[in-house]
Amino acid sequence: METKAKDLLQKLVPFLGLFLMIIVFQVMGEGKLLTKGNLTSILNQTVYVGIMAFGAVFVYAHGGMDLSYGGVIGFSVLISILAANTGAPLPVVFLVNILAALVWFLLNGVVSVYLKVSPFITSLCIMYMCRGILNTVCAAQKYSIPVYMYEYDNWTFKIIMLLVVYITYYLLFEKSSIGKANRAIGGNLPAAQQAGINANRTRMTAYILSGITVGIAGFILMLRAGSVSTSTGQGLEMNVITALVLGGVPLSGGSKVKMTGALVGSFSVILLRNGLIILGVNERVIEGIQGLVLLLLVFLTYEKNKDGILK
Repeated sequence: METKAKDLLQKLVPFLGLFLMIIVFQVMGEGKLLTKGNLTSILNQTVYVGIMAFGAVFVYAHGGMDLSYGGVIGFSVLISILAANTGAPLPVVFLVNILAALVWFLLNGVVSVYLKVSPFITSLCIMYMCRGILNTVCAAQKYSIPVYMYEYDNWTFKIIMLLVVYITYYLLFEKSSIGKANRAIGGNLPAAQQAGINANRTRMTAYILSGITVGIAGFILMLRAGSVSTSTGQGLEMNVITALVLGGVPLSGGSKVKMTGALVGSFSVILLRNGLIILGVNERVIEGIQGLVLLLLVFLTYEKNKDGILK
């Protein structure tokens, strides 16, 4: 009975944290948090952070680590905008965005899974490579999407994409063998292998699924921003990781990882940043606060092991 109560409390904590933040920022911000314009801003940012977090769950469930999200999404937006300006139709631009992100996640998976390089180091290198390409191409000018594409930056499209991705990834993670295998590897790798799980193939599948969501999120971000610059996607990797932790997802992986955590955490991290802005906190200070919150939560929730978080 005590174990069940503890498990229930752990599931409720992310929701209680989100509810508490809403109350605190609404009161301290003199009612500015829940205004129509501010809610629109929160939802706009939550959509693409949430979609990326849905894919990231698979990687972190097996104990993986990825810091490339911001760089890869910037690269995918760049490539898709260049494709759009050649006259490519919208569906092709959408696929280009996904493929551009998928290439980097395949590289990440191959290097970390088969070449046994730390996923932390691999993803960090990929982030810098993507940033380098973005900075080189966009140093002289900013590239914009064709005018006709702005009409697709609407709530109907965003909500449909968010729901479709969430439902699909929820079913894959919670109900299919893909999610169960990733959680099993994160919980106990030797036991998972003895149970017949192909660890390498399972991990590669996780990176592929994560790459697809980054491409989809990049397409939505592209429509919202309307252009690409050297700062596109900057800091998103921290938003994704913080979203997972705020949603109660243990970075050590295992059976406690839940897809609902990614959804709740995505709202929480954007709400945290937005609420601090309303209170007049400087953007640079907000980065520091977010880092402190992440460090504290990781310290409290990470299940230590001999390999540590860089495994």
